[in-house]
Amino acid sequence: MKAVHQVLHGVDLESDTFFELCKIDLKAVSPGTTRIITPKEVYKHVLKLDEHDQARLEYLATRIVGLASEVGQRVMSDLSHNTTSNPYDNALRLLAANESDFRKAEEIRYVEYHRHHGRMWDGYYLTAPVPLDKDVDLADFVQKLRAHFNNDKLVVRRQKRQRHSEHHALVTVLQFIIYREGLPVSFEVLDEEGKDVILETIHPAREYAVTYEPETGIIELYADQKVIRDVLKQTFCESVLDQEDSPEKLKLRPVNLEIFRQRPNFEDSFELKFGIKEAVVKEIDTQVSPGQGITVYKATPRKAFRSDAYQNLDDNGVSLEDSRKYKIRSVTLAFHCEATDDLPEETIVVRLSAPNSCSLRDLSQRERYLNHDLLVQMGILLEDKDKDKGNEARSV
Repeated sequence: MKAVHQVLHGVDLESDTFFELCKIDLKAVSPGTTRIITPKEVYKHVLKLDEHDQARLEYLATRIVGLASEVGQRVMSDLSHNTTSNPYDNALRLLAANESDFRKAEEIRYVEYHRHHGRMWDGYYLTAPVPLDKDVDLADFVQKLRAHFNNDKLVVRRQKRQRHSEHHALVTVLQFIIYREGLPVSFEVLDEEGKDVILETIHPAREYAVTYEPETGIIELYADQKVIRDVLKQTFCESVLDQEDSPEKLKLRPVNLEIFRQRPNFEDSFELKFGIKEAVVKEIDTQVSPGQGITVYKATPRKAFRSDAYQNLDDNGVSLEDSRKYKIRSVTLAFHCEATDDLPEETIVVRLSAPNSCSLRDLSQRERYLNHDLLVQMGILLEDKDKDKGNEARSV
C-alpha cells in the first residue's frame, strides 16, 4: 500500500476524486469528506477496507505516482495539458477528465523513463532510414509476436508524437506499445454480497515498446528481458520496415564512458582533420550510488570551449575516479569546426549514453571521421565485436 500512502500525502484538492475513480464510498473510508481529516487518518481507514478495494486503490495509486513523477509531468506538459503546482492533482484530474489521454501519457512516460535506464532499453539505427507512417500495416508483426509468445492475447497500440532530439530540434517518433497476457495472479476477495471469501485470478498485461524515428532511422526497444528486445528488433525490422536485421544495415555502437572519469585530450589522440579545431566535454550526467540521485555537470553556458564540464566538477569538489560511487550515465561532447573549402563553420554536438546510444549521424565527411576514426581510436565508440569475428572468419 506504499503507493496509496504516497498519493494520500501528495494530493491537495483531489483526494475525493481518488476514491471516486475506484467507486469507493467515502463514508466507508472516513466520516464526512477526506478534506477535513489528515492523510494519516484517511490511510488508517483505508487499511480497514476489504482486500478487493485495497487492491483497486493500490493499482490506481501506482498509475498516479508514475504520472506524477518528473518525467510524467514533462509528458503532460508536452501534450499541452494544463498543470498546477501539484503533480498528483494533475494526474488525477487528467484521469477523471479523459482516460484515453491519461493512457497515452502513461505510455509515453513508460518509454521516456526507460530511455535513461539501460537495463530495459536497447538503441540502434539504420544506416539508411526507411520512411514509415503511423498507419502502417502491423498484421504480420502482430502475428509473428503471437506465434513467438504462443499467445493470441496480444494488442499493439500505435502513436505518432514529437520529442526533442539531442540537438534540441523536434523529431517525429512513431511509438508502438505491445501488451501481452502475463502469468496469472490470484488473491482473496469478498464476494459481491460480502458474505464469503472467494479466490479471484487476473492476468496482468506485460508491456513492451518499439519506437522509430523515420527521419533518422533510430530504433529503440523496451522490455525487461534482452531476449525479448532482440525478438522485437528482428520482428519489427523484417515485418514492418522490410529490412534485414543484419550488422551491415542495423548499427549498434557500444559506448565506453569510463574514459571520461578524467578529462580526455582529443588533440593528443591524433591529428584533427576536416577543420575540426577543438573539442570539449560539454556535459556529464552522473548518478551517485547507491540511489542517491542524479547530477548533471555542465560547462558554463556560451563559454563551453573555455570552461568545460570538468571545471564544474572541480568547482564542486567532485572527482569521478571512484567508479563505485559515481556512475556516468551520459556525456555530451562539442566539436568546434572552422570553415574549409568544402565544409562550413559549425559546432557538432554529440551525446553518448550508456550502454549504446550515440546521437552522431553519418551525414557529412566530418561526422564520418568522428564516428569511425576519432571516437573509435580514442576507445569511446567500440567496434561491433560480432562483426569483427565475422570478418576474421571470412579471412581464414
